[in-house]
Amino acid sequence: MKRLFRHACAMLAVLIVMSMFTVVNASAANGTTIDTTNAKYGFVTVNYTSNAKLKVGIQYGNEKTSYKNCPSGKDAVFSPEQGDGTYTISLCENISGTTYRVVTSKRVNAKIENAYAPYLIATTDVQFTSGDDVCKKAAALCKDAKTDMDKVTAIYNYIAGHYTYDTKLASDITSGKVSKYIPDTAATLNSNKGICYDLASLFAAMCRSQNIPCTLTKGYAGSSYHAWNKVSVSGNWYQIDMTYAVTKRVINETTFAGCVSPLTYSQQSDTLAVSTVA
Repeated sequence: MKRLFRHACAMLAVLIVMSMFTVVNASAANGTTIDTTNAKYGFVTVNYTSNAKLKVGIQYGNEKTSYKNCPSGKDAVFSPEQGDGTYTISLCENISGTTYRVVTSKRVNAKIENAYAPYLIATTDVQFTSGDDVCKKAAALCKDAKTDMDKVTAIYNYIAGHYTYDTKLASDITSGKVSKYIPDTAATLNSNKGICYDLASLFAAMCRSQNIPCTLTKGYAGSSYHAWNKVSVSGNWYQIDMTYAVTKRVINETTFAGCVSPLTYSQQSDTLAVSTVA
């Protein structure tokens, strides 16, 4: 099990290494939309059609820009997760290799009405819609839960007991056979397997559908790059690691405390080397 968990973390490390690129400035393209009108509700929307790989950069103030994969040809939702302040949203398109161009960018001074809003909504990598299978499953799991801690425990036990680590997908990503990857919560729910990114995405979607603030967090578990969750219960944040639970077969926890991960983490955004030209 230790070897499998290390493999799970190593796979995500490959994902982040594969995502390191150089960004150059370019003129904005027609048909590109960056909609920031909903920033006060905790999200912005990007829409651009391209056959190339796309990423969206989110920069808070003068801090480093973090990048996330972006689907083509449909509204993609991203959250400004660092609270009130000025954000720069950039759409980047792959030119070749690890070089991307900035198609367009937009700044917004966000005043978020609910500090928890970014952790309660559906986004591109935490997908759910009211009444969909993900929400129905979460509701069924939590129907007898009396507290948010009980709900989190019920969701945790379900994923821990019904899912396995997807070694084939991990291998396909490691080999480069899969070069574009964004979790699909409905697919994960139906397949009963996933990599750490999938498991964290599904857990976050189920929690958010139950009005429990939950992050999909990336960073390091020890020295391995990884994805896990943080949930807010009674004003406190707790770290939950579904990959740890799945690979270690930590199931049938009777208390919320038993669901809290024993691992040590350090959070880190997907920061990438950026080069600009005049």
